[in-house]
Amino acid sequence: MFLNQRGMSLIEVTVAILILGIAIFPLMYMYRDGSIYAAAAREKISALNLARAVVEEIKSIPDSQLGLSGGATTHTVTLEHRASSVDDFYKHYNIAICGGTGSGQVGKITDYDGAARRAVLESDWLVVPDATSLYMLYHYCPDDYRYVINVENSRNNLKMIRVIVYYTVKNQERNVSLTTEKMVR
Repeated sequence: MFLNQRGMSLIEVTVAILILGIAIFPLMYMYRDGSIYAAAAREKISALNLARAVVEEIKSIPDSQLGLSGGATTHTVTLEHRASSVDDFYKHYNIAICGGTGSGQVGKITDYDGAARRAVLESDWLVVPDATSLYMLYHYCPDDYRYVINVENSRNNLKMIRVIVYYTVKNQERNVSLTTEKMVR
């Protein structure tokens, strides 16, 4: 029937396994490195989406939620006269100190006295704001990332708002930043 038919020898099998092994190791390293880069990109995109969401929230807030602090203690801040006089109106809001003393701090309001326009915070200020501190009240505040909001005067009744979100990749802190302008009436 079939003449000269023979199977693979041990040497041929060994060579085939060796070639397969040489080809597989670089592919495994490429897969591993690709997974690491994909995770880093995922963190950056998440931080960028947070910055975008905070910027959009800030662009939509009314002017009465932006003002100069009327003073503060380690865990309270007094808002401007334009702020609401309704008790607990700003409860669960976030307050960001965007300029002046204590700039870059963000806190969560747990209680609000409308008559005194005094907001009580969930945790103490690291640096207590004073009458030079510009504040901003807003809703959006996930706890996944640390972020800072800065507001600077721009031109013609515009305020330049910069949101910087910090994230960690391979034990190194990195950041993304978005900037927008808001009309102040």
